Amino acid sequence: MSAKAGGEQPHPFLRSVSAVAIVDAALRLLGDRPVSELKVEEVLFAAHTSTSSLYHHFGNRQGLCTAVEKERFRRLALAEDRARLADGYEASTEAEFLAFVEANLRRAVTDPANAEVRQQRFRVLAAALDDSDLTERVRIIQGTMYHVIAEVIEDAKRRGLINPDVDAAAFAAMMHGLAMGRTGTEAIFPDVDRWLSVAVPALLAPLRLPPASDAPA
Repeated sequence: MSAKAGGEQPHPFLRSVSAVAIVDAALRLLGDRPVSELKVEEVLFAAHTSTSSLYHHFGNRQGLCTAVEKERFRRLALAEDRARLADGYEASTEAEFLAFVEANLRRAVTDPANAEVRQQRFRVLAAALDDSDLTERVRIIQGTMYHVIAEVIEDAKRRGLINPDVDAAAFAAMMHGLAMGRTGTEAIFPDVDRWLSVAVPALLAPLRLPPASDAPA
């Protein structure tokens, strides 16, 4: 199956045009609402397909809901613009790289457009707790996202900009965890500036170069 017009990537886990049409229709109808509100009859009408097609591809309503959650999470992951990582690769000093990392965390938790993305991801992660198939799919997608961040960290290590001993993969997971954790706490602690005053130093601390006196001889 080829990519859609406009550069959108094909659905890697959907194997037919009709299955893609059903999932796309479901996502259009749901918008930001949880998948529990999905109405099969409306989806079939919007996708111009039949009940038998739905059961053939997804088995039942729950199978469709799982496919919809997978695709929703995949699209949210793809929405993370890799171009935002360019400043990390272009940084030439420790200060520039740390500023890049801080800016990305600040964007993640203060950009109004990103708030919706974080909330949708949070809902998918919550749904995955009770769905082993969805959990596995989310694990794969999350792993890809961590890898992208870890690559930037490893590049900075190779160029001597940050602590050479920092675990890039663990740092990537921590950075993502901070952003998602903010999603789960912002309702009870809305002061994002106070949150950042603690989160930013905690995030940057593992990256800082050791003092010259502690550097290897």
